[in-house]
Amino acid sequence: MSIIKTAAKQLMYLLVPKKNGFSDLKVRSGPAKGAVLRLDIRVNGSYWLGNYDQWIFDRINFAEYIKAGDVVWDCGAYVGYYTASFRKIAGEKGKVHTFEASNDNYETLKVLPTNNRWSNVYIHHMAVGPEHAELKFVNNLQGSSGPYGLGKEYRESESELNIIKVACSGVDELVYERGIDMPDFIKFDLESAEEFALHNGHRVFTEKRPTILLELHGQKTKDAAGLFFERYNYKGLLLDEMPDIKNVLRSKADFDKIEGVPHMVLCIPC
Repeated sequence: MSIIKTAAKQLMYLLVPKKNGFSDLKVRSGPAKGAVLRLDIRVNGSYWLGNYDQWIFDRINFAEYIKAGDVVWDCGAYVGYYTASFRKIAGEKGKVHTFEASNDNYETLKVLPTNNRWSNVYIHHMAVGPEHAELKFVNNLQGSSGPYGLGKEYRESESELNIIKVACSGVDELVYERGIDMPDFIKFDLESAEEFALHNGHRVFTEKRPTILLELHGQKTKDAAGLFFERYNYKGLLLDEMPDIKNVLRSKADFDKIEGVPHMVLCIPC
């Protein structure tokens, strides 16, 4: 099967016109169907075909948590697949704020609103995590690019990593100092910076109380999520269990009972 997949990707790459390895391609199916993404077909074939992270979209009906006219934040966007999916649900009257720290990823992502004629999608070249900070950030690992020195471990040696410095903002900082629209829904995929983002948005989490799709990177993020449930009166649902929920997490003690670090948790205000 892997041989067939490899051959198929090679064939797609030969057939698709490209510039510097990237092409502007319309997503063929799935939740982002019809959106034009700038992709390198050699590594982004699943985004073009529309089956990327299909297991997540099978478990979560995002239309239950995002309504037409809502404001959505996509924090850690890579090629913008989730941004496109969220924009389809939020519609013309909604807004999507997309955050990407990697220079390389941002260069391909920044054309998303223009390519799709979306006036309500905003691409921000910055990290989300520690507030009022400048982070060391790995720039050359595509979707796995993330902060350097915050806890994320890289298989590559430091000499193999292209490390840059990027501006980083906290959640309350984004709203009350930078003027970003208050979110109704947030996706956090911050490659270990989640532990900071969960605890520097007190006003947003108490006044607006957005639903949060949280990817967990390591034990510190899991611990931070458990404390977040307690402090802000949220409940956590494990994606691995959805739609048949076995555990509703309301505290760090609840989360500590779950073995290991789950991949994702949906955080819903109570």
